[in-house]
Amino acid sequence: MNSRFLNGLVAAVVVASAPGALALTPAEKDLAFNSYNNAFYVANGGNGYYVLDTNRKVPTRFDFWRVCEQIEAAEDAYDRTRNPAHRDIVFSLLNGLNNVVSGTTDFASWNEYNDDVMWAVIALTRGYEITGHRPFLDQAQWQFNKVWDRAWDTKLGGGLWWRTDNQTKNACVNGPATIAAMLLARNTVNTGYRAQADQIYNWLRATLVNPTTGQVADHIQANGTKVWWAFTYNQGTFAGASTLLYQATGNTSYRDVGGLAVNWTRRNLTGQHVADILNDEYDANGGSGDTAGFKGIFVRWAGKWAGAANDASIKSWLANNSNTAWSYRNSSGVMWGQWWRRTPDNYVTSWESSPGLAVSQTPY
Repeated sequence: MNSRFLNGLVAAVVVASAPGALALTPAEKDLAFNSYNNAFYVANGGNGYYVLDTNRKVPTRFDFWRVCEQIEAAEDAYDRTRNPAHRDIVFSLLNGLNNVVSGTTDFASWNEYNDDVMWAVIALTRGYEITGHRPFLDQAQWQFNKVWDRAWDTKLGGGLWWRTDNQTKNACVNGPATIAAMLLARNTVNTGYRAQADQIYNWLRATLVNPTTGQVADHIQANGTKVWWAFTYNQGTFAGASTLLYQATGNTSYRDVGGLAVNWTRRNLTGQHVADILNDEYDANGGSGDTAGFKGIFVRWAGKWAGAANDASIKSWLANNSNTAWSYRNSSGVMWGQWWRRTPDNYVTSWESSPGLAVSQTPY
């Protein structure tokens, strides 16, 4: 165990209390990150990773996209603090993504899921911005380009296919791909990513977003049938893509439609157990299922939208969710995804705990 993650970690058992009105303090946010790392982070010869659970299972290719999102939570922590130790963690985690989880820097060569590669492109590009390590940016461009070449076509009016079998075009690839293209565009010159971001976003907004309510459909099938399953992460990445375009252009229509997506989520994907608190989203696989970590992605991009729009109501709402999750942490300071009851001490997965980390580090 690396002693630097013990700084500020309280030894006493944390007793959950009723959620209060105040947001977490900087010290509490530091403690949340330190606690998560103390529970799950492994630094191994420059290749860091988060173990899958408190039984210390090592992540594999099966866990690839979840690993990318856990890395993003660490990147959020660095963006909040600018702490050099947090920058070193990001560097180590990205090395681990390549060398431990994937076993190669060419994710697209083995992964049929185009959204998985786009999550990695985002983590790599953000990692480049944090560390200045140019190979991360080069790798991000290479992987984005490979997905674009195999996944974009004009069927259904445009958009990226979710998988290489070309059966559905999903929000979970087109939202992140817009974000990835915008991040690549701001770190490169004359590469065409900015135009690609517009192409992807315009298709996503026209095809999978209800312009009146802000609900984001999950996908459209190859036969043209739209499936309106609602998930927090799709709402979040659309809001995030809208935010980046608003910041780049000053066009308030991007801000406004991003706000529709955020507020639709607040109205429709909360209240499962506590009013105004984001739903658990656990599936039949519990804390090991994909959906258990979805809302961590939502709060990241909802927070960025709220900051860009200076929306006091959404800022307060996110703070309430953060404070509620924190109030139900376990004795190690870890928060799981059920933000209405105490996190168990005996077993928890790092993935189901990642939304608690994300909401504690989210800027707004």
